[in-house]
Amino acid sequence: MIKAKGRVIILKEIKETLKNLCGSSYEVGTQIGKWALTKPNLLQTMLLPPKAYPQNKMKEIKKLLDEYCSGINEEIQGFADTVDVSVEQVIFYAMTYLERGCSLMAALPGKTENGHTLLARNYDFNDSMEEMCFAYTEIKGKYRHIGSTLNLFGRCDGMNEHGLGACKASNGLPVGNFEGGQKARVTGFSFWIVIRSILENCKNVKEAIDWTMNAPIGYNISLMVADKDNHIALLQCMDGHKAYRILEAESAETYLNATNHTILEEIKPYEKMVIDSSVIRNNAITKFFQDNDKVSKSTLKQLLSLSYPHGLCCHYYEEFFGTLRSMIIDVTEQTIEMTFGSPQTNDWHTFSVKSLGEKELSVLLPQEKASPDFYKINR
Repeated sequence: MIKAKGRVIILKEIKETLKNLCGSSYEVGTQIGKWALTKPNLLQTMLLPPKAYPQNKMKEIKKLLDEYCSGINEEIQGFADTVDVSVEQVIFYAMTYLERGCSLMAALPGKTENGHTLLARNYDFNDSMEEMCFAYTEIKGKYRHIGSTLNLFGRCDGMNEHGLGACKASNGLPVGNFEGGQKARVTGFSFWIVIRSILENCKNVKEAIDWTMNAPIGYNISLMVADKDNHIALLQCMDGHKAYRILEAESAETYLNATNHTILEEIKPYEKMVIDSSVIRNNAITKFFQDNDKVSKSTLKQLLSLSYPHGLCCHYYEEFFGTLRSMIIDVTEQTIEMTFGSPQTNDWHTFSVKSLGEKELSVLLPQEKASPDFYKINR
């Protein structure tokens, strides 16, 4: 328990796993399978009953994955062989073929104290629906990368060996094949394939934007990317409609930011609703950049750690809006500084694109309730 402003806040302790995934796609799948076998509760959530997923859908998604994220079908086959199920039972396929709350920002060297290009984010969701794993991945024929895993085979954020960083936020209500999720208006991938494929196959912002503009995407995303050549970009997708904005070192504007609603004018007409708390968080980021001629990693950490509504940190885990990760990706020096869980109760760690010391970390999650206004619809 901790005391804050006269209130007693309960702390929930969970575990974060650091893993190295190296080898061929199939070999990496077997490694994931062996790890999942040590966590029966996690494994159970990753599987469907036999013959539950239609064969025609399976053929479609496998064909798309071969085209846009090659190797992942072999990885899933290695996993399925290891845990002794058919590939059709791996829920990743059903969940991928079609979100969470987050805050994103990127700054060019002209806006940062150290003259580096920085990408920062808070990732907010529910810990019981995450495997809470951060991994170094090295697959033959793919770019090495570090990042947060999702549904075992997907990625939610990270950076690759070429200094390309990527993270995402969702726009509006979650899209997906789960209870409470709105049905996708177009057929395509969910975000964990987008992030993974970018990290594995793209060297810079231009390649990442080109990949995303060409790929079939079935959910509503804000994608933020940055590279070591001092480019940052925001791409937004709403019901299959896409637009993007790229800034470079010579641009008059020096930063980009987004939360859980559309920012780009080309996409705004397709948005049906905006949650008030998303606007408040995005305004807090904008004010942060406007009030500071230069920003630093230290001041970014303060913004990520400060409680909503003045900052971006939220502890509403039971309501699917608790901060599970805070990250600062320095693509210039190719490091990620991050906390697992709330930055108010957990230490910052620094990683680069190399093998991790495999272990489990204890993570403390303060349990709080959001006010009713948090979910107020702005329009």
